[in-house]
Amino acid sequence: MPWGLAPQGAPPEALAVGVVAYVAKLGLCGFLLAFFETSIAKMRVFRVPEFLGAALMLGLLATLLMFVSRSL
Repeated sequence: MPWGLAPQGAPPEALAVGVVAYVAKLGLCGFLLAFFETSIAKMRVFRVPEFLGAALMLGLLATLLMFVSRSL
């Protein structure tokens, strides 16, 4: 996102505009990241049972595979 960058040898006003643009971009990206994370976190709460079920199934499969492989 190179908007607001001042070219080399630019006057101080251009550098000030560049700093303001950088701070504005940083604030906007921070807000969007926070909004995205909070919306995804709500969806993760409802998917916890699926993850727990998959973890339990993989654990049982690993235990079964361990017992079968030791008996060979």
